Amino acid sequence: MQSAFANWFPGLKPGAGVPETARLTDPILSARAIHALADEVAQLGDKIGVNPKASDARKQGEQTSRYLGSGMEYEESRAYQPGDDVRHLNWRLMARTGQAYTKLFQEERQESWTVIVDQRQSMRFGTQSRLKVVQAARAAGLFAWLAEQNARPLEGVALAEGARTSPIFEGRGTFERFMEFVSVPCPPLRNVTESRLSDELLACLSRLQSGSRLVILSDFADLDDASLRVLAALSEKVMVQAVLLEDPVERNLPKLPGLKLQSLNGGFELDHLSERQHHSYQQWAQHYFDEKIHRLAGLGISAVSLSTVDSLAHLTEALGEQYG
Repeated sequence: MQSAFANWFPGLKPGAGVPETARLTDPILSARAIHALADEVAQLGDKIGVNPKASDARKQGEQTSRYLGSGMEYEESRAYQPGDDVRHLNWRLMARTGQAYTKLFQEERQESWTVIVDQRQSMRFGTQSRLKVVQAARAAGLFAWLAEQNARPLEGVALAEGARTSPIFEGRGTFERFMEFVSVPCPPLRNVTESRLSDELLACLSRLQSGSRLVILSDFADLDDASLRVLAALSEKVMVQAVLLEDPVERNLPKLPGLKLQSLNGGFELDHLSERQHHSYQQWAQHYFDEKIHRLAGLGISAVSLSTVDSLAHLTEALGEQYG
């Protein structure tokens, strides 16, 4: 799988401008970078809340709620009323009293968060400030900080050749432990079969509880029909937030003399684009990114774009329009 404009120039090499040794041995974010990120997100996090605006997506039944519906913890019993679910009758109390009682359960209000961070080869691309995979880790830090400050259990998934799943982090230290997990060096660039986004989404569909929150940080290079079908099912069950990572060069190819694009197998190199080719690419790129946002939004999924040159303030502004 390649970066965005590898779809237009087949086989484009990801990880441009980054030494191979750095990709193999260095953490995605150093300890110093994580500390600096903590200061940054602490200033930005107060600008957005954690509860989304009302959505048409159904969590349980026909009513929308920020909660998970009826929990499993018994609270009390009250006299049976017409319309009560007979499955919740308190048979023991009815046997003692001769009257029908309905069990009431405490509503589960502890929303759990899962953050998928795409670290596959197409994400290891960047030209001006940082790689997409680095920006994704930084954005994940914002959600980790929000989860800690609002006492939300947090699980991380790092998607590369396989899927690494973190323990569930809770309470104090969630941000630091999550960032250590997400900053583990990426596996080396090589021609292997990588995990598909649709497979991990399917796993989330089976294990996430209704009312949970799922954040996906990816360039969505393989956002195909299979992924969209699973996302549609997920959006009926959990709140889904998508952050589309991109690099400025993917959207606006610069007109630079000597610009070279090289394939992974070395069999393709282009050092000059005609005016017609350049214009055609710009049109294609605009459609490429806009279509991804449109298809996600069509499922009722909150989707925002984040460039590798954007500050996290750009992300908080975009999220602030969607969260109350």
